[in-house]
Amino acid sequence: MKTKNIITVLLITIILASCAPVITPAPTKAIIPAATFAPISTLPPTLTPIPTSIQVQVTPTEIYAPIQLSPADDEVYQKALSDIPIYRQGDIQINVQDEKGKPLSGYPIRYHQTTHDFLFGGISNNFDTAKLMQAGMNSWSVQMSWYWIQPEYKKFDLDFTDYWLGINELKTGNIKVRAQGFFDFGTGSFPPFYENVPYDEFLKRLYEHEATTIKRFAPAVDNWEAILEPNFGNHNPLNLTKDEYYKAISTSIQAIRDNDPTATVEINLSYPCGGIDWLDNFQIVQEMLDRNIDFDTLGLQFYYNAYIGAGNYQMTNMPLSEISACYDKYEKMLAPYGKKIVGSEFSVPSEAPVGQTGYWNTAWSDDTQAQYLATAYTIFFSKPSNLGLVWWNIVEPSPFVYHGGLIRDDGTPKKSYYALQQLIEGWTTTGESITDSNGTTTFRGFGGNYEIEIINPASGERMITQVHITEQNSTSETVKFTPNNLLLQKKADLEKLVSYWESKSEQSLTQKGQDFLALVNHHIQNSEWTLAEQTVNTALDDLAIPTEIIVPIDKLVPVGYQDGFVIENGSALMWGSTTLHFPYDFPSGTVSVEIKAHGQNEKGESPMMVSGVGVNYSQVWKVENIKSEIYSYTILTTGNEQDFTIRFPYIDEIFNNITAQNGNVGELKLYIDEVKLVIKTAEVP
Repeated sequence: MKTKNIITVLLITIILASCAPVITPAPTKAIIPAATFAPISTLPPTLTPIPTSIQVQVTPTEIYAPIQLSPADDEVYQKALSDIPIYRQGDIQINVQDEKGKPLSGYPIRYHQTTHDFLFGGISNNFDTAKLMQAGMNSWSVQMSWYWIQPEYKKFDLDFTDYWLGINELKTGNIKVRAQGFFDFGTGSFPPFYENVPYDEFLKRLYEHEATTIKRFAPAVDNWEAILEPNFGNHNPLNLTKDEYYKAISTSIQAIRDNDPTATVEINLSYPCGGIDWLDNFQIVQEMLDRNIDFDTLGLQFYYNAYIGAGNYQMTNMPLSEISACYDKYEKMLAPYGKKIVGSEFSVPSEAPVGQTGYWNTAWSDDTQAQYLATAYTIFFSKPSNLGLVWWNIVEPSPFVYHGGLIRDDGTPKKSYYALQQLIEGWTTTGESITDSNGTTTFRGFGGNYEIEIINPASGERMITQVHITEQNSTSETVKFTPNNLLLQKKADLEKLVSYWESKSEQSLTQKGQDFLALVNHHIQNSEWTLAEQTVNTALDDLAIPTEIIVPIDKLVPVGYQDGFVIENGSALMWGSTTLHFPYDFPSGTVSVEIKAHGQNEKGESPMMVSGVGVNYSQVWKVENIKSEIYSYTILTTGNEQDFTIRFPYIDEIFNNITAQNGNVGELKLYIDEVKLVIKTAEVP
């Protein structure tokens, strides 16, 4: 994605502030950057670039008022703090050489982490991912229940599954996708077309269901859940024998291996540390290991100390120290088999039902939820074999854990959201170093991808490259120093833009671009590398190619669960569970969207609307006016986005069958009257 300057950010801010209707955004950062500016030299007055922005970190106020941990919990927590650098970090040696292989000593190295290997995951509507990414989370679980995929035998609804869950959209945002609930043997979750058939036919239908789905979504999904909550109590609706039950699990795994051989295969356990007398998950796992069932990771659900649903069911109270010991037991069991663990589901409340005390003998509150999250994440992040942790239902209303979201239903983050954000920031490595006499420098960091900037101390020329750090490992990378690779690439892009405007006989823009190029060359000749890059960034923004598209209403492609769309009086009428999409290969740059829409209802309620360009989603709007009104947003694109969407979202999205937003189909109606896309890009077609 093209680097954006401050002018662009300010323009986008102004545009967003003027959008209708106006909703004041909630703060999203625990640490607030304050911008100061460094002085610059005098340059030609017509083309003086903006000054360099220096980010100064302001010390945040305390996110939550901490209480004293129990001695047992504190002991585990303190051990976790010391274990994290051991198990979650690795070492990398950077060897910098010139083109002839000569070591370059005294070269400053700046590095910052761009991705994490650890899965900081969540689950909610796909259009909540902006909140996820702002917190630093990188993984999203999608609930791939059978009724989304195959509502009737041999009737697959894969388009609806894709667009309603946003599976391919999520992948375009470099979010790791985890498919959950894929094979659910629970009562009420099991497809009727699997029942009352011979066992061999059941296995055949199970394989067909999974194979058909996996073939469609294999490019986007990283992790497939082979079975949800295997047990022989309430998750055995066909009353299978143990041999039959384990063969069904193996059939599910085989469908994944055959159709997505690079994916991770997971078994997801409920009550992994006890809580139901007749369920012994340790025995189930050991039996699967003894039978050589071919899974990669074991999912452990940590709902202990939470309240389920409306708060009428309380999970087992269990100290974090005991949950940690339980985890260690699974880790010891799995290690000889080379299998890993993921915290597959996790949540605790910010408020307890009346009369309930909470944890650490303190009532559940925003503060208690935040401290519990920070303590638990620290403990589980320290475990050697843990691959990730998924917070269930990030955005409320939360139909599973009572008040278990990190973000309230009005869009405001809770203290727990900021606590998680601060944890992830603290587990993100950034630093500086300098090469020694052998042209070598070594640093230690958390597992993930890194951007490395290497600087020639004599000339100020620089280059940027990428490396990867693997947890619990030491690696070495040799880099041939190619000065100003990024700056020169941007300059080449600017030259293409100038040629483009020249071919369009746009004399004013052509001259402006030539002036910019002259100024860039001036800075390069004087070794003013920072000013050269600022100037080229400004030029790319100013000369960006604008494209305005009025999307014909009849070109918006409807994807719905049932009849939920029609063209009425030139408008696209949506109701129920419907997505409209417009396939388009968006370039990197900015996209401004204007949607003219109005609503109609019969009970005084208003329909909802949310839009997206790839995984870059708008806010969720309540369309209250029965007259057409403009709803707009502006986003940055990376060049990976290939679809524009408008959704009529509904409230109960995870566990209940597909319904309209509120009430019956037809009570709420959303009319899309016009769609305009304004694209600005520095990419020359």
